[in-house]
Amino acid sequence: MAKKKTPHVPAGDVARKIWLAGIGAYGRAFSDAQESIAKVSGDTSKYFDDLVQRGEEIEDTVETRGREIAERMKAPGFSMEDRIKEMREKLKLGAVGGESRLYEVEARLVSIEEKLDRLLADAPAKPAAKKTAKRKTATKKPG
Repeated sequence: MAKKKTPHVPAGDVARKIWLAGIGAYGRAFSDAQESIAKVSGDTSKYFDDLVQRGEEIEDTVETRGREIAERMKAPGFSMEDRIKEMREKLKLGAVGGESRLYEVEARLVSIEEKLDRLLADAPAKPAAKKTAKRKTATKKPG
């Protein structure tokens, strides 16, 4: 039987081909990565633009509602004088006898304060607290 002869390839040529295959793999991975980044970047800007558009819609809604509320607050029924009048009515200061009732309460309070001042002035002064003497205890001498 005859042996098949394998062609003799110089070692330097094999090493060069391995080197070139490695560079080719690196180049392919780099190109794939660039394509992926470009795709993600394109999607990112699309998502960002969608968010900006949604934000603008919300901003418009908020501004519209804010203007509506401001217009309602400017209505003639909401003047400062009307608010003060309403609060006085709630507190019964504007009602008949309301202010006089307030003066009655104030007068009673003054009267109570005067009586309390008199009671405190007439109360006997407390005697000064006595100091207690310290007791000396006898110490036993060891015996």
